Amino acid sequence: MKQHQTLNSYVAWAHLTAVAIGLSWLTACGGGVPVEVRIDEYTFALGVDDALASLSDSLAQTGLFPQGGALPEIWPDALPDITYDLSLKTAPMSVDLTPPADAENADKYAKINKASEVVSRIEINDLVLRVEQSSLTLPIPELTLQVADAPDANPDDRRAWFTIGKIPGAEPGFVGDLAFEWVPGGETFFNTQLSDDLKEFAVRGVGNISFDTAQNPNLPRGIAKLRLIVVATFFVEPTQGKDAL
Repeated sequence: MKQHQTLNSYVAWAHLTAVAIGLSWLTACGGGVPVEVRIDEYTFALGVDDALASLSDSLAQTGLFPQGGALPEIWPDALPDITYDLSLKTAPMSVDLTPPADAENADKYAKINKASEVVSRIEINDLVLRVEQSSLTLPIPELTLQVADAPDANPDDRRAWFTIGKIPGAEPGFVGDLAFEWVPGGETFFNTQLSDDLKEFAVRGVGNISFDTAQNPNLPRGIAKLRLIVVATFFVEPTQGKDAL
């Protein structure tokens, strides 16, 4: 019995020693202990209604349409064809990765928030824009993904928004994942948002598409439901924050 206890003690000691050596090696190499976080509960919509309302007002100012009149579902033959640009924007999506303890998703980010003081670096493993549903009758344009420091940033204040990357366009009705391409400085800016003590910011997509009534007389319609998916690894230094792990 005594020999069995001694053997168990030796195994436990060897295991703890191996863990300690492993953590020390990670720390010495500046690697830290990796903690992966997946952010995927934030969704927003891309539609054409606001863009069409703006277009209707612009045409009314030229006298082509009465003020407050609706655009026709099919462009009339009696009117000259026009080419116009539609500026498509998603409503700003507020992101909060440091929610109150009683919030619904508090447990998901508790480990990172507890260890925020000892995070040595952050790596973005994956970032995609998932089109979950789409009834758009026009192609999804190339979208610029922008981030603002404040979760309630004014969408009309251009100085509040910083472009972090671009997402390619897709054909009408496309459903699936769209790859993301960082612009210079974009990943650094996004990492800074994730490194803040209060990880609160806003995200939106901005795009532009040209429409020619000679090629397609039908009024654009529909909406796309989008989901931003981010997988990031937070590297925590164990020697600086034992209670955080």
